[in-house]
Amino acid sequence: MSSDSLTAFQKEVLAVLEGGIEVIAEPYHSIARRLGCSVQQVLEEIERLKKQGLIRRFRGQLDYRLLGRTACLVTASVPPDRMEQVNTLVRELPGVSHQYIRDHLFNLWFTLQAESEEQIQQTLADLSSRCGLVFYALPAIRMFKLQVRFLAAPPADERADAGFQPSEPVKLNERQKRVLMFLQSDFPVVPHPFAQCPEMAEMDCLDAVQELMHKGILKRIAAVLNHYRLGFAVNAMVCAQVPEDRIEAAGASLASFRQVSHCYQRRTFPGWPYNLFAMVHCRSEEELNGWIKQAEKAAGPGDWVILRTVREIKKEPVRLDFA
Repeated sequence: MSSDSLTAFQKEVLAVLEGGIEVIAEPYHSIARRLGCSVQQVLEEIERLKKQGLIRRFRGQLDYRLLGRTACLVTASVPPDRMEQVNTLVRELPGVSHQYIRDHLFNLWFTLQAESEEQIQQTLADLSSRCGLVFYALPAIRMFKLQVRFLAAPPADERADAGFQPSEPVKLNERQKRVLMFLQSDFPVVPHPFAQCPEMAEMDCLDAVQELMHKGILKRIAAVLNHYRLGFAVNAMVCAQVPEDRIEAAGASLASFRQVSHCYQRRTFPGWPYNLFAMVHCRSEEELNGWIKQAEKAAGPGDWVILRTVREIKKEPVRLDFA
């Protein structure tokens, strides 16, 4: 299935959900009015799209940094005959959210989240000991873009946040903690979804959700779409070695392309000189190759490497416990 095979109504529903629902008592009524249909049609279509695999997840999207947590990208060079064993060990780590095999000497890539950088380093040291391999951490230094949207138009005022460590974690009250637990589960597809929060009245839940959004902890309640099912079958991590005095301009140039969902400056390590990373999603090899030529021209000269995604092992958010 691709986006070309979707009906106009399905595309509209997916675009609305990807952009984020309104935080009101009856958000699906609002969607129905916007699309000119009944609430029941909206509810039935969402369930249908979930069953078809077009919607990966529909839940609250959180800023883990404001909850006192940190994360980094990790890579390793894994012998092919050991890949399945190592993949299993990595996938079982509680802080792993994304995990991929890519076509490069450094072929295993994953993101690891923890309560501190020290905890990440300890986790990687333990993993190295178990696997007999070296795992390299590439923490982000600067964010140029984080905008995973395939059908929804991004808000005009949505900008990348260059800061990665708040001065201190945001303090939560018990009501907010309970709502965060609720929002990390599959969001209810019923006329009054906020009334489904356990042991909490609907208006109290709505008030807490608004508070979390005001604090920046909750970015939106939205759907994450399956880009493979939408036809974006060619995905690659594009990395460049860019001089420090050009990194800001190069990052901004890459971030301006619609095919780019993530763009970061990252720390390097011996044997890996590439400091600018972009995740690119295309419908064909021809589109990717054309994009690469445009990107090299826009971002300026440098040493580039293209790591195509061979296999997705894991893609799910880390569930946080606020009990």
